Amino acid sequence: MSQIPLVGSKKRVASYDERVCSRCMGHRALCGVKPCPLLMRAKALVRIDDAVTNLTLTGSSPPSVFVGEQGYPKVLIGPLIPPIKGEETALMERPDLWLDRTMDEIIGMRFSLVRTKQPLSVDSAVDPPRILEETQTMALSESPTDSEALLLKKPRFTSVFSDTTLPYGPSAPLDTFKLDDNPKVPRPVDRITSDTDLKATKGILGLYDDGIRQQHTTRLFSVGLLGEGKSRKLVPTKWSITAVDDIIGKSLHKQVLRFPWISDFMVYVGKALGNTVIILFLPSVWQFEGLESWLSGPNPPIISDYEWFRGRKNYASVVAGAYYATRLPALEFLVDMRRQAGVIVFMQTDPKKWIPLGVWRFREIARRALLGVGKRYSTLGEAVDEVDSHLSGSVERWLKASRLYSEFGTQRTLEEFY
Repeated sequence: MSQIPLVGSKKRVASYDERVCSRCMGHRALCGVKPCPLLMRAKALVRIDDAVTNLTLTGSSPPSVFVGEQGYPKVLIGPLIPPIKGEETALMERPDLWLDRTMDEIIGMRFSLVRTKQPLSVDSAVDPPRILEETQTMALSESPTDSEALLLKKPRFTSVFSDTTLPYGPSAPLDTFKLDDNPKVPRPVDRITSDTDLKATKGILGLYDDGIRQQHTTRLFSVGLLGEGKSRKLVPTKWSITAVDDIIGKSLHKQVLRFPWISDFMVYVGKALGNTVIILFLPSVWQFEGLESWLSGPNPPIISDYEWFRGRKNYASVVAGAYYATRLPALEFLVDMRRQAGVIVFMQTDPKKWIPLGVWRFREIARRALLGVGKRYSTLGEAVDEVDSHLSGSVERWLKASRLYSEFGTQRTLEEFY
């Protein structure tokens, strides 16, 4: 058992079990201690001053929108607006550019975003009221959009961290919202969102093929701008992030199955923001496994989800969003190579450097790692030794938790019968 001081109006001390923290990772509320001591420690790293002094908020949204999942099918939706104007606010919604930033810089940027919110039915995307229509128009933009919001109450901090979504600052109920300038809408975005006969899946894949950033696509999907006209719905941000990862991944998976195997074992490594991502490629048919461990104590638990040749039919509920966030870069890499392989991803988080920032970090760390120079080996043992050199603790514990590793050693190929 350990103790960590909580930060608040009164000094308190809460006990927590590191073994529970290893499974909870700060967002699953397994220990019952409220507020979570780990999240309070993270929040204390940045001095939070009142971002808004009155009920009128003017600023340049990155652009950014948040749709909550609580209360579904009636959800809280609204734009995220910082009390500043200028093109520099674009960085607040570009996690792909954050890997070399400090944790303080990232939290400072995101905490300056005020989350405005108004309750709406998810079906309201079909015939949007004025506030939603303005929010959707803003979501179309690829660059910051000046806007003005009238709030019903002064913003205050509530829940700011999530396992899947980016953190944000104080929140407040929204009265009115309007744009002060016209959004800059890329042609593919205008074409696909205007097509009310196009299903959402095809729309997402069309945006991906046209090079639209994934964060932009997720935003469009979340605010109900994709899909057939009468079927359009608001989608909670947390769900839309994983849905977009999965939809693109499934499309790439179909392509990978047609390619020949790689001939060597390959290892790629990426590190940033207290996280290590190691990607091991095996010369085999497509199969994938995500292994994740949050380092606390001498023997932290290792969680796993996996799929075989034909992919998954059910949600990867153990590793959750991180599973889909790392599967996508692996598939992108194989499609670019025009090769097929088995893949094991090792995700390790150092709690001393960790703040919950969402699954984007695993996706972007993996993508950057795969843009670099990997190492090739002729034997599995050599590749495992390379993986071991980048992990804290023995690789043996990881391999014991891996279903793919144990199966790979017993699989027989067609060549063995000739």
